[in-house]
Order: sequence, then structure tokens, then C-alpha cells
Amino acid sequence: MVKPEHRFAEGLTAVLEYLSMACVAAMALLVIAQVVLRYVFNDPLTWSEEMARIVFIYLAFIGIGAAYGRRRHMFIDALVILLPPKMKRGVEFAVVGIASAFLVAVIMLTARSMAELQRMDVTTPALEYPMAFVYLVIPLGLSALIALMWMDLFKERNP
Repeated sequence: MVKPEHRFAEGLTAVLEYLSMACVAAMALLVIAQVVLRYVFNDPLTWSEEMARIVFIYLAFIGIGAAYGRRRHMFIDALVILLPPKMKRGVEFAVVGIASAFLVAVIMLTARSMAELQRMDVTTPALEYPMAFVYLVIPLGLSALIALMWMDLFKERNP
């Protein structure tokens, strides 16, 4: 039987994968629409490049968690695999702890930046979309990554 924490990790990974797929599809549609409207109808969209860039940013930060959840990211574990099991476990905890601390610091800095952007009412040029919402994907994506890292660490310990 699959443990609830494993189901949660699988569900979160699946959600991130579907969101990533939606981002790729949206980018493809935006680019195709822009090319067709520009070269066939000679009437280009003024906002499609900006929207595609925003969707790409969302794809990057959502895709981080999806890749981690499916273990499709790069590991450098040449030395760690040579360690005895208890020492290996300690190194894994240290790595996840240090990475989590760094990601929490990035989330906090991003939150401060978002508050400042919202206070100053900064928007994107073509869409006039609040820049704070563009930045919103950073804390969301990194929070999902932190959750998946810790769940993966405990999944390894208790299969």
C-alpha cells in the first residue's frame, strides 16, 4: 500500500507536470499565433512575445519541482555513493538542509521584491500585468521543490 506522504508527493509532482505541459502548450500557441498573424495577415500581436516570456518564466520555476519529483535533475553523487550508509544519510540530510535554507532565503528576498513592486505599481509594458504576479511563481515553485526534497529524503529512509 502506498503511504499517504508518497501519494502527496506523487500528486504534487503530477500537478507540476501538468502545469509545465500547459505552459509549453501556451508558449507554442502564442508563438504560432504570432507568426501566422505577422506573416500571413500582416497584423502582429503586440503582447504575445511578452506573454510567452512570462509563461517561460513560469515553466522554469514549475518545471524545477516536476523534474525533482521524477528524479530527472542532475545529481553529483560520485563521492556520496562510496560513503557508509549512516554517513551517506547524514550527507543527504545536510545537502537537503543547506539547499532548503538557500531556497527559503531566495523566497524571502523574492517576497520583499514582490511587495516593493506591488507598492510601486510596476507592470509589464505591453500587458500591463503586475510584475509582482510574474514573480509569484518563484516562491510557489521553490516551496514545491523544498517540499519534494524533504518528502523524497524521508521516502528513501522509509520505503
